[in-house]
Amino acid sequence: MMKLLVSIFVILFFCSCGVDTSSNQVGAAPSSGGSQTNTDTTLDLIDPNPIHSGSNTGENNTTNDTNGTGGTGGTGGTTVDPTTSTFDTVGAVYDAKACNASSYLTARDASYNGINTGENGANFFSVAGQGLEIRSEHLEGESANAAKTWVTLFYKSFSDKKSLGLQGDTAYLMEGVFYLIYDIAWSDESIGGIDNVMYVRSDIGTKPACYRLGLNSIVGTQIDVQKVYR
Repeated sequence: MMKLLVSIFVILFFCSCGVDTSSNQVGAAPSSGGSQTNTDTTLDLIDPNPIHSGSNTGENNTTNDTNGTGGTGGTGGTTVDPTTSTFDTVGAVYDAKACNASSYLTARDASYNGINTGENGANFFSVAGQGLEIRSEHLEGESANAAKTWVTLFYKSFSDKKSLGLQGDTAYLMEGVFYLIYDIAWSDESIGGIDNVMYVRSDIGTKPACYRLGLNSIVGTQIDVQKVYR
């Protein structure tokens, strides 16, 4: 009987210890810090008003040029009122240098298709030592209108005359107005000091017309031509 009581007591003792051990493990905090998962979500917040490096009002990538409305050959600044210009302005752009004899050398030619065959402008006017030839292409049937056949070439002297006559010639024709032949050396960028922008004035209309020519090609039909005024 005594042995039975002792056995029961031992069994009850160990059972009570097992319950205590199990309850302690349930109450223990996780060793990996599981509670941190409740605060990690704050790292995913997005700033509703972000500051970008390009938002500074001191930065401006747009350039507004207010220094004049001149054409590519103009000098900018205030332009001439087209209605007061001495040149024909229809289809023209402003150019302060347009057909200005005070800044350029000049060469002229006229053609007259009248009763006097000697006045018929069939030949070019050759500009000596410059590799340039100009001819008027506008013919008039009346001697009274002979002045309308004049064309004037405005040019700067060629910088290295030894380079002329070595590469051949090319030409540009504005039908019914003028015909220009020029030495290809005028378009040679390897020759320093060349100003190959020229002007041709035509007196056909009520007002003279001025054309800017950039001799920038060895093929005359491909040069830059623009009607201008000042």
